[in-house]
Amino acid sequence: MRHFKKPERNQLVLMAHIDLNSVAPVGSAVRTIDDLVTSLDTTEIEKQYALDSVTGRNPIHPKTIIKVCLFAIHSCRFSLRKMEYDTRWNLAYRWLAGEHIDHSTIGKFLISCRDLIEELFTQTVVIAVERELVDFEVLAIDSVKLRASASHKEEKNSASLIKMAEKIRGRIKELLDDVSTEANELEVTILRRREQRLADAKKELCRRVEVKSVGKSECEKKKIVEKEKINITDFDAHKMQQGNGEINPSYSTTTAVDVKADIITHYQVNESDNDNKALIPAIEGSAEKCDGRHKIVDADPGFSSFGNLEKLEETNQKALIPDKRFEIDERGEQKRGKFDRSNFTYDAASDTYLCPAEKTLEMEATFQLNGRAQHRYGNAAACKECPFIRNCTSGEKRTITRDANEEIKEEMRVELAKPENKNLYKLRAHAAESPFGNIKHNLKYRILLRRTAERVKIEIGLLCILHNFFKIGNYRAELCSA
Repeated sequence: MRHFKKPERNQLVLMAHIDLNSVAPVGSAVRTIDDLVTSLDTTEIEKQYALDSVTGRNPIHPKTIIKVCLFAIHSCRFSLRKMEYDTRWNLAYRWLAGEHIDHSTIGKFLISCRDLIEELFTQTVVIAVERELVDFEVLAIDSVKLRASASHKEEKNSASLIKMAEKIRGRIKELLDDVSTEANELEVTILRRREQRLADAKKELCRRVEVKSVGKSECEKKKIVEKEKINITDFDAHKMQQGNGEINPSYSTTTAVDVKADIITHYQVNESDNDNKALIPAIEGSAEKCDGRHKIVDADPGFSSFGNLEKLEETNQKALIPDKRFEIDERGEQKRGKFDRSNFTYDAASDTYLCPAEKTLEMEATFQLNGRAQHRYGNAAACKECPFIRNCTSGEKRTITRDANEEIKEEMRVELAKPENKNLYKLRAHAAESPFGNIKHNLKYRILLRRTAERVKIEIGLLCILHNFFKIGNYRAELCSA
């Protein structure tokens, strides 16, 4: 019967007697990772190994591979081949693993256990909750864009895919009509593989166009077909503008962080760069992993939408999420100054607006915009006689558009204006953004190595596990020194 191999830490290394424990003193990164991974329950992963078999080599314990992966990320060594190299020549890795591990072994392990990485992350959250590093007071939510392992030059629309496929078929025909050689056969094989990739890309592109075309007119559908693109290298990557202004194929990742000790309680890889759609799943995901809801949710204006605020109100979840209008008013950056919309006062009793020139704007029409009812207010007669008309609008009259449930955003602005809530909202900046700062600056992790959303989720999961481990490790070090 086979069994899992365990690292032998009392061995002859590099033809000399070296105490491997000397490279992993208490409090070091490698020791922290080793201790905390050892405490995880990997029973579900271990079930995938056929230990009852009497043939074959003894497998490396899954915890050992996880330790190597996490320490490699901490050391800014992200590629599998670099991990393999380090397990052969780096004493800290030799202390963790006990032997050299092939890069293909690590890769196959991560792929086979991709659905269980999130479960391991959940265990780190549970450990943090048990050690009272999560207090369920304030949950900070934010998103980051990480560049995908794909070139923007590989972004193609439907017409481009058809043109490329025709070019490949023409080249295949030329090669088949030519004298058969080993080089020609190899090129044909490569081209057929490329042709199949284009066919798969076109199929996925058609699916996206079909989804986006629901309820659209023929003219709108035509525009969608022309504009919608897919990246041939990585179908799931989408073009996004990053913090440095560059537009690259990227993935949007959202995290939920408890502000007490900056513990990440949830992470998710989003289908697109749309923070509005990411908010509710992030809150629900955090509640599920922590087995409890936070009292307050903080998020930036990118997450503010009527749909999100209404959902939060339905579930009695208190939140502090300013809209873009609130931030503009706070900074005093209104383009129209005295005649900015914020200076138009709404009277709910009469359902009218009072403009800065003391004129009344009455409701003129109701219409639908993005599936929501909107009311338009105006007063053409008053605007025609107003001496400030050119300061107020470039048109013939000034109109104000109001959502049918505008009150929900107005109530949020009132809450955010309270001094105690201002202090609570300030907690969001550090808690929500520090994990991304650590990942991008300290770990130098700015470009994803794996492709497809399924595999990218593995990378993000390992990064979040590592982040939580060191927050827990810092807490443990404080207890020891106290």
